[in-house]
Amino acid sequence: MYCVALSGDLEQTPRGSFMDQVTDFKTSCYSLHVQEPLAVIHFFGDIFELGTCIGLKDDFFSHLQAINNSPGIRVLLLLNSPGVFGDENYCRFISNAIEVRAGGRTRSNRGSNYSDSSLQIERQNITLNQYVRMISKFRKLIMVGFEGDVAPPFFGAGLAADYRFGTDGMTFQPSHIKLEVPPGGGLGFFLPRLIGSTKTRDLLFSPKPAPARELHRLGLLDGHFPSEGFRDECVKIAGGLAEMSLPAILGIKSIINFNSPNLVDFQEYEDRATERAIVQKQSQLRTTR
Repeated sequence: MYCVALSGDLEQTPRGSFMDQVTDFKTSCYSLHVQEPLAVIHFFGDIFELGTCIGLKDDFFSHLQAINNSPGIRVLLLLNSPGVFGDENYCRFISNAIEVRAGGRTRSNRGSNYSDSSLQIERQNITLNQYVRMISKFRKLIMVGFEGDVAPPFFGAGLAADYRFGTDGMTFQPSHIKLEVPPGGGLGFFLPRLIGSTKTRDLLFSPKPAPARELHRLGLLDGHFPSEGFRDECVKIAGGLAEMSLPAILGIKSIINFNSPNLVDFQEYEDRATERAIVQKQSQLRTTR
């Protein structure tokens, strides 16, 4: 694991070397396993290293870009070890970062390589924002499997995915109320669009954790399963989705990702997307004759 200081403007696009093919990979906070047509990223360890250490961040976004461009991968499954996205880790990170910024303690995040920087909150927020934007425009199907308690910004990031599942014991934790900060992760953007403003208000202003069954009832989770065998169940569901052809996935996702409140604009885009798909099918027919 390696960290370098940011240079210039903090708000910059993700960077990283281009990868010709996607292979298995492991860092101190995530692993990537590829078994085409499925890719699985598993988050573990200190997730805030990924958000604040530029070397790790660059590797991560390079892998995402490679998965998005790979002709052999159709579905990306995102999993996490329990507690990685949790309330305790998130509250400790934010509280310690505020102390560092105020000139208080340093090296307070249990020996992490980023805890002496006054910019750690900005780095984390920028990385998470870039991740959410990338995921929301991803060409391949994305499925999230939440384990354990999940703090607001990580739950918000998960809402950018196409499918979301959780363990029976998974909970949404109202860490933002305890910390007295906005929820983060685009949560305030996605929630009203998914469940309406009234239910968003009730969820975000409640000091009580929301269990998986309630999140499922609201439509924020597509389902929940026992912890034992949960990851296998997620892989099974993701594998079923990966049986769909890549052109079908790309076509549907392009329509879903097109954001316009104007019906005419949407229909014109839909027509162009349909024409592109037909031209591609024509080309395939010519090459097989």
